[in-house]
Amino acid sequence: MVAAGWHTDKALQAMEEVMLPADMRLRATPPGVQASPWSQEPVPADLPVATRLPDPALDGRSWVVTGDGHRTDVVMSLQFPRVVVFGGLLTPEECQGLMDLATPRLTRSETVQNATGGSEVHSARTSDGMFFERGEFDLVRRIEARIAELLCWPVENGEGVQILRYRPGAEYRPHYDYFDPRHPGSARILARGGQRVGTLVIYLNTPEGGGATTFPDAGL
Repeated sequence: MVAAGWHTDKALQAMEEVMLPADMRLRATPPGVQASPWSQEPVPADLPVATRLPDPALDGRSWVVTGDGHRTDVVMSLQFPRVVVFGGLLTPEECQGLMDLATPRLTRSETVQNATGGSEVHSARTSDGMFFERGEFDLVRRIEARIAELLCWPVENGEGVQILRYRPGAEYRPHYDYFDPRHPGSARILARGGQRVGTLVIYLNTPEGGGATTFPDAGL
């Protein structure tokens, strides 16, 4: 686990959660909550029961060829938490094509308002961004189909492809991509588009420095 990028303390904590007998884990959890192995905070018992979701069918392979003949490498695959790093998901021409189509429509990125379900400009997120409609261009449609096949997740269950541009010094501070059901505005969001269960981030170019994505809770 350490070799895969985990911090030592997080790796030990995860191993303890997995190896500790179930009855002991239940006794260690306060009444009225469910145990959450990847969080320091208890999860309220009234949340939906977790179910298994579609997952990249890698079967230990180091590369995957999708139906369009494109080869994508598997650079790293981590089970807990589920993180997969792909290489060459898009060609350089596809990356440039997305940037060219998106550039005229980029505006300041917004964040979700937890109280209302709306959106707002926030200091925690300083990138520029835009969304393509699903299947808006042939290029977008081809990439959506490749992603759906690679992740074993239907195209119709995905959001439109979002393009983000981070200028020097821009950032998105640590956050959750899912919508917390305990927030007042989440009901409006979930009614509009459903819950987020996974995120695929694609890097369209290589900056001189920075450009990293970190998972603070996992030490990755």
